[in-house]
Amino acid sequence: MNLKQRFSFIFSCLFSALLATVTLTVYLLFAHFRQDEFSALMAEKAQTTAKLLIEVKEIDYKMQKIIDSNSINKLYKENTQIYDENYKLIYNSNDTLTVNLKRTDLDRIRKKQRIFKKTDQYDVLGLYYTYDHKHYYVVVSAEDTYDNHKLNYLKYLLLGAFMIGTTIVWLLSFSLSKKALQPLDSFRKRIQEITDSNLKVRLSEAKREDEINALAHSFNQMMDRIDNAYNRQKEFTGNASHELRTPVARVAAQLENLIHQPGINEIWRANLTSIFEDTFQLSEIISSLVALADINSSEHQFSFTKIRLDELIFNTVADLSKAFPDFKLKFEIENHTGSATEPEISGDETLLKIALLNLFKNAYIYSDNHLLECLIRQNDKEIELLITNTGEVPKIEDTATLFTAFYRGSNIGNIAGSGIGLSIVKRVLEYHKARVIYNIIDQNTNQVYLSFSSLQESL
Repeated sequence: MNLKQRFSFIFSCLFSALLATVTLTVYLLFAHFRQDEFSALMAEKAQTTAKLLIEVKEIDYKMQKIIDSNSINKLYKENTQIYDENYKLIYNSNDTLTVNLKRTDLDRIRKKQRIFKKTDQYDVLGLYYTYDHKHYYVVVSAEDTYDNHKLNYLKYLLLGAFMIGTTIVWLLSFSLSKKALQPLDSFRKRIQEITDSNLKVRLSEAKREDEINALAHSFNQMMDRIDNAYNRQKEFTGNASHELRTPVARVAAQLENLIHQPGINEIWRANLTSIFEDTFQLSEIISSLVALADINSSEHQFSFTKIRLDELIFNTVADLSKAFPDFKLKFEIENHTGSATEPEISGDETLLKIALLNLFKNAYIYSDNHLLECLIRQNDKEIELLITNTGEVPKIEDTATLFTAFYRGSNIGNIAGSGIGLSIVKRVLEYHKARVIYNIIDQNTNQVYLSFSSLQESL
């Protein structure tokens, strides 16, 4: 659940709980008021009947029944009973609706002077009445149908209001939260566009003064600082690499001349050879740093041209054979397009050559027979390049990190290396929107799989 949904859900739940509390309170208060009102009406009826029957001598039992049956304020299923102090029933207004009271009920009336209780059928009011030093128990029972209808009406009215109000609030809360947090969705999409080669992305700032606008302003300031620091670091790396490459190349050339000088001591020759190999490795590291600087350079973006992949492979192998004369290549092309098309891709030839040079050199160094098998497979939408060699394979757990900078597999043995060659390969291929995957074919076969978009697909 995202922030927008969580905010809407919590707000809606709180409002629903508050609305439920209010509606329940209104219902209970009205029910209590209705009960008090009906109780007061029954008490008035009890006192009137007791005064007429007990205090007025001219009114006897029969006349009181006539008065009760013709009263304009008669309650529904009303019945009035009067007991004397000896618990003897002396008056019953309706013989068919008699409420049977126990002596304990009458004692409770005498003790509390006035009681009100509800039964399954009736509301019952008991009143303790005293006149001329004599005590009477007046009990009125009736059914509050009219007020019960009003209470049921109020119940359904409040329930409907609760459901409608809750539905409206839930819809409004989700709608308003979506609208209020819409800038955050825009920020997220803009932030996803930020890459190491695209640090110019900035969030739009509105004129309103709120937390979202303050967040956008702070984020833009942070990106300005990161962009400046990244540019300084990139500029330093590029300049240092270019400045170092020339003197290192001169040192390597002079060492190579000294090694081939006739009459040099063999111990010195071995030492010079070791220094030459270290210098050559240093030169490769510097070249890799220059390649990284080129990839990150804004001037280098979108400088792609049409390249034939097979010719690029042959040129790379020719350069590699100068350093490794025993390098051997087995090359094949498979065309699955159904037409005579050339294996052409769109890219930067210099960077792709550096990537292939690293891959071919690794395949040569870690092979057991210095033989590299290279297969180009042409499909309708992509061109695949499979580079295979035989030799010791790394551990399975190492394969996920082989293209990480400064990481080397478990099969390196005594082979020297910097650990950044394959990371350069990955960066170059990512720059070309290509894929690279390392596979272990069997216990003694390594394979690197590359996939490029075909030139027609790229266009």
